[in-house]
Amino acid sequence: MDDLKARAASADQERRARLNKRLRQAFLEGAEEDSRRRLGRGLTVEEMERVLWHYPEDVPERGEGDRPA
Repeated sequence: MDDLKARAASADQERRARLNKRLRQAFLEGAEEDSRRRLGRGLTVEEMERVLWHYPEDVPERGEGDRPA
């Protein structure tokens, strides 16, 4: 039973990691699109670092402050 719970927890962590990766990627893509629209060019490395500085934290694991409604 413990092995089943451990595998389920691992699968949940992997899903959460993939979700957070997709969210960060979409955040950067939006910033890149905005830069191209406003400045006519993509982001520099320095600008991308600043964008990432403003990225909100990853979606927390359930139980890390999240309470189901």
